[in-house]
Amino acid sequence: MIEWESNRLILSLWDFDDPAGSRARFEAVAAVVRTQIARSHGLAGDFDQAHLVLDETADIEGEPRIRALLERGRVYRSAGDAERAVPLFREAFELAQTQGLAGLAADAAHMLAIALPDEHLHWFLEGLGAAQESDDPLALSMTGALQNNMGWRLADEEEWETAYSLFDWAVAARAKVLENLDSDAARKSYHVARWTRARAARALGRRDEALAELRELAATDVGAADPYVAEEIAANESYLEGE
Repeated sequence: MIEWESNRLILSLWDFDDPAGSRARFEAVAAVVRTQIARSHGLAGDFDQAHLVLDETADIEGEPRIRALLERGRVYRSAGDAERAVPLFREAFELAQTQGLAGLAADAAHMLAIALPDEHLHWFLEGLGAAQESDDPLALSMTGALQNNMGWRLADEEEWETAYSLFDWAVAARAKVLENLDSDAARKSYHVARWTRARAARALGRRDEALAELRELAATDVGAADPYVAEEIAANESYLEGE
């Protein structure tokens, strides 16, 4: 499958009558890939290596530049330096908005909502606004992420009714992503969104609803491997048995 996707991508980028234009397209794709390699180093905690990889993308413009700003910001934030991360996220958001890249704008707003807790609501709304009515898979994915994060923020304040609504919308967003992109990451994100909705249902006392969802999840490969599904099922069953 990866080989087929690579072949499709390569063929779509080639114009054998325009080698210079083809080279420019390949270089842009290569720069985007480098930003994701950097992200993988950052997630692994190897921040120095992540910065080194991003240094290789210093003289780029357009989408690759926005992605490089986002990933360097993520590296700084993960390393505990939010002060250096925020200006990068802001620049990424502004550039993405200007260039009509809804998914990247929503991603940048999502990171600003995390990095600036006092401005969380503002950036939540900015992110949703950027992604609204876009069919960009990243925009749909970030819609789910924004709703999930805001939902948990409300849940922490015991505002479970509103949190449940956000979690429900996040499930719908993740489902749309999965329809367009059947990948392990998309399936896991959809699973987590459904689990989270079930958790909110339990908090609201709707345990039968929660159990129905959790048992459906437990019947999937992802759910069978997730100990939190079994834990939530046990919590709901224990309460119902004690009634």
